[in-house]
Amino acid sequence: MKMADLSPEQRPRERLMAGHGEELGDAELLALLWGSGQKGRSAVELAQEILGAAGGLAGLLSLGLQDWTALSGLGPARACQLWASTELCRRSQRGAVRPRITSPRAAGAFLLNRCHGWTEERFGLLALNAKGELLAERILSQGTATGTLISPREFFREALRFGATSALAFHNHPSGDPTPSREDVQLTKRLRAAGESLGVPLADHIILGTERYHSFRAAEGWDAG
Repeated sequence: MKMADLSPEQRPRERLMAGHGEELGDAELLALLWGSGQKGRSAVELAQEILGAAGGLAGLLSLGLQDWTALSGLGPARACQLWASTELCRRSQRGAVRPRITSPRAAGAFLLNRCHGWTEERFGLLALNAKGELLAERILSQGTATGTLISPREFFREALRFGATSALAFHNHPSGDPTPSREDVQLTKRLRAAGESLGVPLADHIILGTERYHSFRAAEGWDAG
């Protein structure tokens, strides 16, 4: 049987069995965990959709069981299987060195790599501990090429869920220009006010362009006063 004759679900498995497992993409590896698609989508297509909604592999590791069910529409058995797989990964990483996000430059460099290739606007969260170490990375909202919405309540609810002592907001501009809009400025003010009232300060709000970023912390001199 030729590779072209295989179904999308079989191809990753056949490549793995042929000794090419390290060449498989993230979506193909994820597809192998459940083996079949649903509703006219192959397992690989479903995995690609889930990876995009979660914000990549780092986002997958921060998903709870209910998140898996909501993202994928999988039944309880498969949702539990996927959650268990990511929980094993989380446990294996305990004690590993976490990325430190302690400055606008560090945040910009870290996030520019994450948003490469995004064609829709996504709004996310970096939950940080007191040392600026990354506890979790989440994509909270995904919209069209023209915008997406997020509320301070949802943002800090997620930050508190991961035990964050500070939270960094980020979103991309699909146009490639990271210049903040009036809505971006207003949202940043609301996030800062909410963070202060909750005791979880907003570390920064980073807007990501194609090769540049805008840091509200740096631009507005939050450290000066």
